[in-house]
Amino acid sequence: MRIRRSLALLATASLLATSLAACGGSSGGDKKSEKDKDKVSATAGPSGTGSRTLNALFYMNGPDGPEGGTNPVVVNVTNGGKGVRVSFTEDEVAGTGDQWRAAGWNAVTVATMLTGASLSGRKVEFEVTGRIDGPSAGALMTVGILSTLRGDRLKDDVTMTGTINPDGTVGPVGGIPYKVDGVKKAKKKRMLIPIGQRNSRIDDGSSVDVVALARRKGIKVTEVSNIYEVYKAFTGKELPRPPEAADVRLDDKTYDRLKAKVKGMTGESTQAYAEFQTLDPQIQEVMNPVVVQANSAAEEAGKLSDNGLQAGAFISSLEAAAFMQAALQTGRALEVYFTQGVDAFVSQIQGSQQLSLKVEAAVDELKTFEPKTVADAAALIDAYSNVLDALSLSSYGDNVLGQVSEAPDEDTAMSLAIMGALYYELAGTLVDASEDLFDVSRGLGGARLDPKMSLADTADFFRKASEANLNAFDTLIIDEIAKANQASADVIKVRFGNNDIDYALAQSTLTILEGGLDEYFGDAKTADYAKLGGSAGLYARTAQLLLKYYSLDAQLDDDLNVVDIRNQQALSRSLEFGADQVQRGVGVLRGEKVDPALVVAGYEKATIDREGDADDKLNALGSYLGSFISSRVLAYLGGFPTAGLDGGG
Repeated sequence: MRIRRSLALLATASLLATSLAACGGSSGGDKKSEKDKDKVSATAGPSGTGSRTLNALFYMNGPDGPEGGTNPVVVNVTNGGKGVRVSFTEDEVAGTGDQWRAAGWNAVTVATMLTGASLSGRKVEFEVTGRIDGPSAGALMTVGILSTLRGDRLKDDVTMTGTINPDGTVGPVGGIPYKVDGVKKAKKKRMLIPIGQRNSRIDDGSSVDVVALARRKGIKVTEVSNIYEVYKAFTGKELPRPPEAADVRLDDKTYDRLKAKVKGMTGESTQAYAEFQTLDPQIQEVMNPVVVQANSAAEEAGKLSDNGLQAGAFISSLEAAAFMQAALQTGRALEVYFTQGVDAFVSQIQGSQQLSLKVEAAVDELKTFEPKTVADAAALIDAYSNVLDALSLSSYGDNVLGQVSEAPDEDTAMSLAIMGALYYELAGTLVDASEDLFDVSRGLGGARLDPKMSLADTADFFRKASEANLNAFDTLIIDEIAKANQASADVIKVRFGNNDIDYALAQSTLTILEGGLDEYFGDAKTADYAKLGGSAGLYARTAQLLLKYYSLDAQLDDDLNVVDIRNQQALSRSLEFGADQVQRGVGVLRGEKVDPALVVAGYEKATIDREGDADDKLNALGSYLGSFISSRVLAYLGGFPTAGLDGGG
């Protein structure tokens, strides 16, 4: 998953033609009109069932200006049914919105992953009163579910506001000074707020010290950065975590495999670059931004390899080879573009990779493999997922190439042609890389697969959470841009996808997953691994989109390049926490003799990225997030999702 996400981010390069100036200042907090919400009573039940009544904090425009309040939300957890079901019960027509439903799904997902709760036979219901939307009750909803699963009571004097991110970090919200009045109305004495938001903006643009404001009203405010801190404040108990892992390393056999792959891909990059230099100088100049990306990835691979981090070097060397090959093949096609026109160019691109034949060949190999261990399953998931992402990437590349003939001028037409070609060429490389991914992880031994584990239920769980995330993103980001530009949401979706390939791939992948994979994988017995890999990867991608454009309040230029992160304290804490989560997850897997090659690869690569600029730091955060989710999926596949938690295993 980390490989695919890194390729997608790098593919945006500096060749993208369409910019959205309105994206340059997307809000990192709640909207004024939202009712987000948070009380806290508990009814405990057997086997992790029961209910919690929470009073979610909100703020909205009243007759005298913005004001805060609370609204009751009841969380019910029951057993029974197939898979994990999440429902929202309303007492008003359309009483809940996309942002609220996404917060609910994320709360369920986070609580499940952190506790190792079953992915089958459980239902979580959120009963809401009145109209409610927004993500800022996410952390509160999460602690409600967690306390129910564990049977711990919640304290009556504390409440909070804050979103929940998939790794368990608490994200920023808006309107906190106004929500203090909601805490007062609910007769609470303590209020938790996200880290870095002590000084929060109000409607006139000025900043208010929330701690001082609340103190004058008899309320103690505490900043929190993750759900473990939240749980301790609400219950007085520690939420169990796997033990710290002092060393996140693979065994020598796996590193030897990775080192050999790095050497081979480095040779491919060198050969492609030599051939690229034979192209027309003008074409070399046009494609230079892609070559710069390839060289940067190759340099990073060298640093990682020199430091013995062969897993991270594997990802970076794959990126280098992919982008150098993409630059070469697109450059060759441009010669056709200039001499024979756009139709011949498109034919050249689509014929260069023979993608359908590559996919067919890859699937033919994968579908005959019968995994026995968790490592074998990881190999299948990563390989199939690469194929699935290649299909999504080529589909989007085809869409971009289809826009060329309708471009308003020649410069835009060429930019779109190059962009579409790059995506198509990268798709071919991803299919080729599936074999390398497959070779790295299979046959490593270790824990055997749990025969009772339902791949279909697990894939369905992540797919639904991903869809909720994407719906929330469209409401929070796309719709706001559309309003600012007086354009339709559909138009903005296309433009946004042209600028952020992660968003385009999220849409395309969800369409493929919802439409079924039979068209691509037929009746292959192992196709459920493709669904699982695609769904878990999509969840990480959609969560990262929300994190980037909403929670961390990334500041962007007109070309959607990240130039700053407004909430630096939250970013710093998230990076530290993300690294720790992956370390613990790897420790659990290694304790079961599982060598999680790609999980460690994402972790090692992030050690370099997090020292870079704002965009690099976001890439590192995405790598940690993807690696953590992967580590939990593998623990579920092995039947030990509670290993290290209160002695469970």
